[in-house]
Amino acid sequence: MKQNGFTLLELMLTLTLFAAVMGLVMNLFFQFKDQTNRFDSILDLRQESRILEHLLRQDLQSAVYLANFMKPSPDGDDGRQSGIVGVDEQIGDRAADRLHLHVNRLTRFHRGLALEKDPEIHEVSYYLEETTDNRLQFKRREQFYVDIDITEGDGSIVHALSDHVVAFDLQYYRQENPEPIEEWGTQMIRRQMETAVGIPAGVTVTLKLQNEAGESVDTQFQINLQPEMGASIKWAKKEN
Repeated sequence: MKQNGFTLLELMLTLTLFAAVMGLVMNLFFQFKDQTNRFDSILDLRQESRILEHLLRQDLQSAVYLANFMKPSPDGDDGRQSGIVGVDEQIGDRAADRLHLHVNRLTRFHRGLALEKDPEIHEVSYYLEETTDNRLQFKRREQFYVDIDITEGDGSIVHALSDHVVAFDLQYYRQENPEPIEEWGTQMIRRQMETAVGIPAGVTVTLKLQNEAGESVDTQFQINLQPEMGASIKWAKKEN
């Protein structure tokens, strides 16, 4: 009896087609996996960005200008500052501003004392700092008691909030003025413009986050700090 079967040529063609189909399937699988990993990576950055925005909003909206603290010293001007102090800086070609402020809220980091002993007025700073291995860390400094230097002090607790922030930029606005100011409350600004001290009418914050895979997320938000202005006021100029 004659028996039917695959010839060697048919078998080779079948295996070739099978390999091609499997290659296509595997390629689609790895593309899908890469897209999923990229999507998850961007979601993580966005979540981290939202957390940082929440912290910055709470602190900026709690900023206070301590008028009694700022009364002239008998010994003359000792350089003390209050309210919000913003310094325009860069690390390389990246915006790396420094933000210092007095806040009227419970401490976040000093939990060694009972809450009833919390003075509820603290120094807070946000800044980018370059590490020894040339990475950037976004940090928050908190000091339990207010002293003359709003930018630093003994007893401060510093937390690294993020290893992914690569740019931190702030712009400040005066009442009903669309022109942004790059610095606020610094000695230079105080000499040039006496109104640019205390609490600005609004602040625009720009953050850029980037992870190890090169994925990046940019976020920008505006905070109105003068309640009488209303939540809908925008200082940023409209593009022509």
